[in-house]
Amino acid sequence: MIPETHDSLAALLVSAALVASAGSIHCIGMCGGISSALTFSIPEARRQGKSLWGWQCLFGAGRVTTYVILGALAGLLGGALLDRLPGPSMAVGLTLSGVLMLLLSGYLLGRGNLLKRLEGLGKKLWRRLQPLTRRLLPVDHPGKALLLGGLWGLLPCGLIYTALALAATAGSALSGALIMLVFGVITIIPVATTGVIASQLQRFRQGIWPRVAASATFLLALVFFWQAWAMSQHPMHHHGDAQNAPPAHHLHQTQQP
Repeated sequence: MIPETHDSLAALLVSAALVASAGSIHCIGMCGGISSALTFSIPEARRQGKSLWGWQCLFGAGRVTTYVILGALAGLLGGALLDRLPGPSMAVGLTLSGVLMLLLSGYLLGRGNLLKRLEGLGKKLWRRLQPLTRRLLPVDHPGKALLLGGLWGLLPCGLIYTALALAATAGSALSGALIMLVFGVITIIPVATTGVIASQLQRFRQGIWPRVAASATFLLALVFFWQAWAMSQHPMHHHGDAQNAPPAHHLHQTQQP
């Protein structure tokens, strides 16, 4: 297990929040149509007034639940893999996080070919899941809304893959789940409102916001690289050094004349 520090986990949580904030604008194009379609899948009598927001929150809760489960799995797998790498594992994880932030910066500017290719691979899984979504229509029960939201969480998206990769670098199931929880919760309200005000928010996708978000992720990548470099200068923090250190009683005996 990778020894986590409060600073490194906080940096990953900030990264997840930034990815979600930037992705909220990206999701207008990708998830706005889905949000609107889910609205009309609810019987008209049940989606009047404030009750519609309740249904949208159920969709979001299901989606975030999927994110949390995937984050826990990613953190567990990432911890096992990073433990096998030479050198301070947390420094390796921070370096990978920096690389991910660089990829995300390009993705937000429409140049993220690698993340787009991952989306293409994810579409194959989504095609297999689509028949399940049709069985949950119409959405006339809260349980259906949660399940449909859970399947929605598996929709292929480069932003989700970036967040999951951050969860993997956290090195534990709990931290991975927490990172995806932060990512998912921040996206609930923007995604829920896209069906209503998508026409007003669409202009932000072509304005200055993508460049601002790309610049912020680029700066965060530099922070990750700096933290990884600083940690590599202090290898005694690595758990392997602690395991190889001689027992305290042996040191005491060698100091006696």
